[in-house]
Amino acid sequence: MTVRPVPFFSGALYARKSCFVYLPPSYEQQPDRSYPVVYLLHGMYGSESSWLQNGQAEQTLDRLIATGELRECIVVMPNDGGYGHGTFYLDWYDGSGNYEQYLLYDLLPFIDANFRTIPDRVFRMVGGLSMGGFGAFSLALRHPDVFGAAASLSGALGSASKLPYRDFSRSEWARMIGPQQGDYAKAHDLSLLSARRCQDALRPSLYFDCGRDDYLFALNEQFKRHLDEIGYPYRYAEYDGQHNWEYWTEHLPDMLRFFESCWSEVAPVG
Repeated sequence: MTVRPVPFFSGALYARKSCFVYLPPSYEQQPDRSYPVVYLLHGMYGSESSWLQNGQAEQTLDRLIATGELRECIVVMPNDGGYGHGTFYLDWYDGSGNYEQYLLYDLLPFIDANFRTIPDRVFRMVGGLSMGGFGAFSLALRHPDVFGAAASLSGALGSASKLPYRDFSRSEWARMIGPQQGDYAKAHDLSLLSARRCQDALRPSLYFDCGRDDYLFALNEQFKRHLDEIGYPYRYAEYDGQHNWEYWTEHLPDMLRFFESCWSEVAPVG
């Protein structure tokens, strides 16, 4: 039950970055043991410390592991790349930064090389809140060979290609994905990505939930209907709650229990 600040270098951003890494209780005592890994993404205006400072992530992990609801695992809490108010974990169309590559080709290999992870998609999960929920689904659906499952709390699960032109033209989405109906935008559209992955053998498992009083609730309902229409299996829940840390702290255990259920399908505890 140790949380370490971990510095590393990103070639994709040509910058020194850092993340926090949670190590489970037996990590130091069992040097020959390897562990599943969860990547936990923050939302807009956040940082690598958000889940620890605001979301009680360390205490939640300690509790779920102690009660046997979650197997021992490594949890990595990265920064989104640190540009503007939030990068959405994308490589920006206008060249502002390679924030997807930073995670995939800098952070993940560094973690696998420096910690005793199980370097297999089945034991590598990604989850996040709000912007991080979008990032988790985007990363898993675009790279199902890397992540076996993704989870979103209060996620920004809409499609920029469906925004009214007035809203799209006044937002940073044009900088992120280019022309609204262009190929780059389509390659990052969650609806199109999930439709493409629906029949794939490596289709990532998906979980999402949202508070009924959250301003993103309608987007989550819409994405749920989309998955129903295309026949993509998923787990979904809705609760009372708003878009705030009270909600995310309360429902982080739901995300982690979902990941445990995915692991239990391939490797039951004990």
